[in-house]
Order: sequence, then C-alpha cells, then structure tokens
Amino acid sequence: MVSENKNDSIQARGQENSSLPNPTEWPFDGLEKVASCPVCGGTERSTVHLGLTDRIFFCAPGAWTLYRCDTCHCGYLDPRPTPQAIGLAYAEYYTHTAPQEEVFLSSSTFIGRRLVTLRNGYLNARFPHLALKPSHRLGFRLMDYFPQTRALAERDVRHLPEPVAGARLMDLGCGSGAFVRRALSLGYAAEGLEFDSQAVAAGIGKGLPIREGSLPRTGLESGSYDVVTLSQVIEHLHDPLAALQEIHRLLKPGGVFWLATPNMDAPGHSHFGPDWRGLEPPRHLVLFSAKALRLALERTGFSDIEFKPPGAVSQWLWSSSLRISKNARLGTPIELPSDLTKLAGREDRLSLTDPVAGEELVVVARKS
Repeated sequence: MVSENKNDSIQARGQENSSLPNPTEWPFDGLEKVASCPVCGGTERSTVHLGLTDRIFFCAPGAWTLYRCDTCHCGYLDPRPTPQAIGLAYAEYYTHTAPQEEVFLSSSTFIGRRLVTLRNGYLNARFPHLALKPSHRLGFRLMDYFPQTRALAERDVRHLPEPVAGARLMDLGCGSGAFVRRALSLGYAAEGLEFDSQAVAAGIGKGLPIREGSLPRTGLESGSYDVVTLSQVIEHLHDPLAALQEIHRLLKPGGVFWLATPNMDAPGHSHFGPDWRGLEPPRHLVLFSAKALRLALERTGFSDIEFKPPGAVSQWLWSSSLRISKNARLGTPIELPSDLTKLAGREDRLSLTDPVAGEELVVVARKS
C-alpha cells in the first residue's frame, strides 16, 4: 500500500503538474460526475492528483483529478468522460493497427534472450500444441533456476492451463487480435471481442476470429467459454463491476478468468507520481488496488482468487514514466538511470514472492 506520507508526496506533485499547458478543454457536455467509488460504493475519498493531462498519446483534451477511495483504496477520475464522449480520448490509440506477431515478454530477460531453447522447452511442455523451435527437452525442469524468465513465460501464456479438446477462450478487448493468435497456437478454440472497429477490421484482415463489441453488453452466449481473458482493459471501463458480472455469465461453471491491470499501489506510482505510466488519463477511469480488485471479484461471484507475479515489467514502465516526465512523445529514446534500473529490478524480484507489490496486478480466478 502507498503510505500516508508517500500519498501526500504524490498529491503535492499532482498539484505541481496542474500548471502544465492545457490548450483545450474536454467538452462540458461530455463529462459526468462520479458520486461514489465505482468498486465499493464508498463516498469518503482523498485527492491523489490534480490537473492530470494526456502526455502519452497527446490526443485527449482536458485536465483530470484522480481520487483514492478511503475504503477499498481504488483510484478513480471525477469528473470523467461520458461513455458517449470517451472516443475522443482514443483518436491516436495503438489498437488501430494490424496485429503483429506477439512478442514474448520472456524474451526481454537475459535467459530468455540467450537460452531461448530452455524457455521454448518450458512452454512446449506446458502446451504440447505450441511446438516452439528451437527447444530443449529439459527446459521445464531447468526453468526453476531462472524465476524471472519463468514468471514472464507464464505471463506470455496468461497462466492458462493446457486446454482440453475443444476448450473455448474469449479475449475481451483483444485489440487487433495478437493474443487470440497466441491462444490459437496454444490449442484453444480462441476468439476475440473488441470495441475499436479499426482494430477489428485489421484483425479480420489477418484471418483472426474477432468481432466488434464491448463490455458489459457483449451479446455473447451465457456459459459458453472455458476461459475469458482481460488484459489492460478493466481500467478503461465506466462500470467495472458490470463487466465482471458479464464475464462471470459468459464462463462455464468452474471456468477460468485471467485479468491484468495497473496497480494503484505500485512503487512506480509512489516514485513518479503524476508522471506514472499506469495513470493514462483520461482513458484509465478506475485504477485498482489489490484490495479493491479482490473485493470486486468476490462481489461478482468469483472464487479461488490468486494473484500471480506480473514478471519483470518495471523497467519498461519506469522508462515510460520517465519519458512522460519529460513530456516526450512515444518512441523517444529514454535511458533509465542506473539507480532507477536497480530499484526496478529490486521491485521485480520482490513481486516474485509478493505479487501485489509489482507495477501491475495479475490475477486468476474461477467462476463459482
């Protein structure tokens, strides 16, 4: 959790940030008030940041205030864009492009790059349909000696079980379908749903089974999926509890739900304050703490809730945060100083044993 003195520091830096140039305002008729916490309904809250602006894609006008719920500790914008107006914030969003071959996160580690045969052997043992090459048959056993690579390899396959014949998977908010392609290679009968029509067209153009739609009104059949995945989506939704209820409806009894989202209590948030990459105003409407996410899952009928190590993602997120602090555009080369590189590495090692201490929250749960 972010301590009181750290939270005060974050708030102070948010006030400093409010002086940043803001040439245009969000349309007044495209705003809505948030009277209570979107997760627990609590009305007591603390100000975390004032004057947040879009310094990632530089396409969303307006300045935004982030609050923290005093009860469940989730963060949320108030006021925020209405569902009808939110598209204004996505004019330059990355999901518009055609799907590329999804990069293995585990390739970013020393072992993942230099002993790729071990990583491939590990994943091939987990998913015989995958058949990655080159591969070493001892990879599954030896990966225990390389926990960072193993954590990211599991993240690459979203901690999923080996599918039984005909197991159906739905990736909600699939973008142009990169993980749908990965899940098909794992042996799942995989599909995707995406609200961005350009991304859907790009994925279909590559022959991927994705369709246009959105949460919480997917229009999909109840109890029809063995697995549902939701990567970096729930923070974008106006009603996250309704979305989780819909996902619960879509799953078969005992079905698996996998989710990843920024961690409101991430050390990077404490360090970078309003420059932290996980904020992404105003596209990120709700930021979960571990407490809030567990509460939301329990309230919508999920059980066997288990947080998983997010893997070594801190250096990338911290580099992105440093770029934001410099008001630099996407693609601008940014080198993380050695002291921050060491701190990021320490955080990643801690998250191997304390998964809720990382930059992201990754959780697996089951439909009760």
